[in-house]
Amino acid sequence: MKKRLLAIGMILMMTLLLFTACGGSSTPSDEGTSTEPVVWKISHQEATGGVFDQYANHFKELIEEKSGGAISVEVYPVGQLGDTGTQVELIMNGGIQLGLFAAGDVGDMFPAVQATSLNFVFSDDDAINAKVLTQGEATKKMNEMFATKNLTTYDWFTLGNMQWGSVGHALHTMDDFKGFKMRIMASPIIAANYEALGAAPTPLAFTETYSGLQLKTVEGTEQPMNAMEEMKFYEVLDYIVKSNHSQMACFMAMNSDFYNALSDDEKAMLEEIKPEMEEFALQTLESFLEEKEQIIRDSKPELVIEELTPEERAAFVEASLPVRDRIEEFAGAEGKEILDLLLADVENFSN
Repeated sequence: MKKRLLAIGMILMMTLLLFTACGGSSTPSDEGTSTEPVVWKISHQEATGGVFDQYANHFKELIEEKSGGAISVEVYPVGQLGDTGTQVELIMNGGIQLGLFAAGDVGDMFPAVQATSLNFVFSDDDAINAKVLTQGEATKKMNEMFATKNLTTYDWFTLGNMQWGSVGHALHTMDDFKGFKMRIMASPIIAANYEALGAAPTPLAFTETYSGLQLKTVEGTEQPMNAMEEMKFYEVLDYIVKSNHSQMACFMAMNSDFYNALSDDEKAMLEEIKPEMEEFALQTLESFLEEKEQIIRDSKPELVIEELTPEERAAFVEASLPVRDRIEEFAGAEGKEILDLLLADVENFSN
């Protein structure tokens, strides 16, 4: 904790020293003849050129264009301003204005969002999931939770469905999962997801996943297709099953004090560009995932990429249902509320 506080303090100091043009409106210069642009800083943990980065840079383009240059947006990718936890705290404390996160990134702070990590809750259609996240009641409720920690949610988007990568055999049936060492992030609810399938969930750091698969410490991993390619996991996999079993729900958050200090015109500008941002996020995801899958196919033709049949998917859904009944164990009463809202949203936007 002391190290985290020290790191945040150092980053805040660097922010104040290096970037003095911050705030909600531009200020005339001493001569009164020109204005210095206001600087909005946005951070994320993902790689340059990834979906997070493309989203952030499109936001930058629109804001700078709509503001006529009165606002300058600076994007800090790949954790330049600290790890995910540090970035969240920087936004809460006003060290930076905006950030992009996966819902799981704030699971420790807001346990209820763990409902989004349950298997087979979302649709297998990314377009439906985009509506669930941007228009649904579940995310509205999570936005209210975030607001209690000085975080104002700008919008939600998806990084796409998670897929199963494996060594030795493909994962199509419950028998395929018996004793199967599936690499997971350290999360009780994700462990429960795989215990329900008869697997042996094995927590392992993301950065150790490649070597774990290579050395057979683990036999499989769940990742969106872009991570399969970007982290080169496909090099040590034999199969990828497009299971679409879980969703990478993501959001952009702002410091609430920063947002409240914006002018009415600036708030209106944020709302004006939101539909375009949502369309951009979905279109970028669709093309991005197609591109990543093709790179994998071209780079390793012998790797088998398959899909679950409707019957196989139905069997996995049935086996996963008992984990939903345990949601309060992992995420409390609010987690149960989020799950119920999420299921209703998926049904609503699927019809």
